[in-house]
Amino acid sequence: MIGEVLQFRDLQELCRPGKRPRLATVERWAKQRKIRVQYDGQGGVWTTTAALNEALGLTSPTTSAFENESYPASLI
Repeated sequence: MIGEVLQFRDLQELCRPGKRPRLATVERWAKQRKIRVQYDGQGGVWTTTAALNEALGLTSPTTSAFENESYPASLI
């Protein structure tokens, strides 16, 4: 994992812990769980923790971290 990015090896571990599933298996696993992935150009896929959390139902796709912040009226 690099920052908020889950790389192919991270997704392999989430898909089948302790094993190295093929790309097609990881793709199918992610699609079934509605995890948005991108192709990395090196024969793998990647995603972000935000996309994973969204697929798990931990956040909503329209909620941003900034929506919950409030600012004093003097700043506006």
